[in-house]
Formats: sequence, C-alpha cells, structure tokens
Amino acid sequence: MSPGTEYIHIRNVLKNYLKEQRITLSDLLSVMDEDKKGIMEALRERIHLTERQSKALERGVTSRDLNLLLFVIQAFYLLNPSGMYKDLIIEPAREDIVWGGKVTFEGCKSLLKALRISTQNLDE
Repeated sequence: MSPGTEYIHIRNVLKNYLKEQRITLSDLLSVMDEDKKGIMEALRERIHLTERQSKALERGVTSRDLNLLLFVIQAFYLLNPSGMYKDLIIEPAREDIVWGGKVTFEGCKSLLKALRISTQNLDE
C-alpha cells in the first residue's frame, strides 16, 4: 500500500451503501429475479464465462448469493470505473476483477470469497 492510499473492503462498501439507502440486504435481494436462469443470463452479460463455468456457478451458488454477486458487480465494479468508494479504493481492486469491460471468472471467484460465499464447487 502506497502512502496516503486507503482501502475499503467490498463487504464494508456494501454494508455502508445499504445503510445510506436505508434498505436491508433482504430488501434488496427480494426485488431481484429469483429464477436462476434469469440471474445466470444477467451474469453472463457481465462475466467472461465459458459454458462449463456458467454451469458450475448455477449449480454451486444459491439464487440469493448469485443476485448479491450480480448487484455487487454492477453497482461497484462495472458502473464505477474509478474503483473507488468515498475516496477509498475498493478491495478487491477493480483491476483484479474486471478485464475488457467484464468481470473475469477469477475475479468472480474473488468477489464470492470476499462476500464470504463458498467457491468450493467452482473449480473447473
């Protein structure tokens, strides 16, 4: 970490954001698609996925956790090219997650781990 550079973990970003919006995580996730096929379609638009990786995600992660992943990717990584939140660098860093305008599969797994979602069944 270089002098003057401060970081904020993605879990803290999410917690702070939800608090500021005066909504709970359950409130947020309750308005999102519950159908895994729909969630996976939205994720495929945002993550570089092979068919095998897509199937592993669909099989290995709950709909609720996939929706959380989708929200975090969209709100804090794709719509936020600075990679910052309130003048702090979001951890994991955007450059470790996004490549070519989409999240990499390794970046996806890093985010899942950072959100404390198991990636045990995602190895190819």
